Amino acid sequence: MRTFWVNQGQTFEEERRARVLWAPKLSRPREGQDVGTPRGHWDRMLEASAGDLVFHYSRGAVRAWSNVLAPAFDGPPPFEDPTTRWSVDGRVIRVEMQELDSPIDLDDIPLELRTERDVTGWPFSRSGAVKQVYLTEVDGSLADWLLSEVGLRVDVAQLSAWPDQVGDVQIEYRGDRRVVVNARGEQSLLRKHLFGDDLLATCALCGRDLPVAMLVTAHIKRRADTSRAERGRTDTVMPACLIGCDSLFELGYVTVARGGTVERGPRRTPMTDDLARALDALIGRTCSVWSEATEQHFAHHRRFQKARARSYGLS
Repeated sequence: MRTFWVNQGQTFEEERRARVLWAPKLSRPREGQDVGTPRGHWDRMLEASAGDLVFHYSRGAVRAWSNVLAPAFDGPPPFEDPTTRWSVDGRVIRVEMQELDSPIDLDDIPLELRTERDVTGWPFSRSGAVKQVYLTEVDGSLADWLLSEVGLRVDVAQLSAWPDQVGDVQIEYRGDRRVVVNARGEQSLLRKHLFGDDLLATCALCGRDLPVAMLVTAHIKRRADTSRAERGRTDTVMPACLIGCDSLFELGYVTVARGGTVERGPRRTPMTDDLARALDALIGRTCSVWSEATEQHFAHHRRFQKARARSYGLS
């Protein structure tokens, strides 16, 4: 799976409604030219394949992500009056788009990630500004950061919207490489709030007492959907164990109902006998961090998981 970045300053709404990406094949002819010239960032449309992922940037923020449904094909733009802007001879990519509840502002993307490359096909300039190009590819630490911010995990990338990944048992290993990683600024403070200097703590879902090394600071409301102010609030997180509760909650196998009861979530597949037994051990328990104050975050989690299960056919 490849990851692309598309700039849609004046075309985001039009292409969103049409569920496509569109780019001309040639620029408009200049004075004295019979035909226009190609552009590499337009020709990159030919590189996208079914299953690739695209981040949509418009008006100063990443506003959506989408799955590429099929390779590019020749077609006119999805605009009512395209002749005022570009040639009608272009390429179309059909996509399935998911808009973000909380767009990612450009300034929220760490500068060191925006400037980790200095190549023509990178979406940012040396200063970290967005280049005036249409389609570019992102990879490495920046791609990982964007995927994390919008809540896409390996689990989601293996769903039916992506083609099967087939590979050899031998990978092309080129040695370790140095990468720049952006740390979530609030994470260490929130973890300090939950655990302090304790060596043992209790999972909020299963109630087991465990070493704090086996507990994570789990976001009740998906972090990608929280505002900057919410990320500093201590009522948006809870301790969840690595034995399974963190994943079961994040993936939507369990949710917390109003009142604090752990319930079976909207996600029902894939399912195994071992997973079913793990769920049965949680259902009916009381979440220790539920309160009227945290209910708004648990309610957001229930809505998000229901929408994701419906979108990906997981219910």
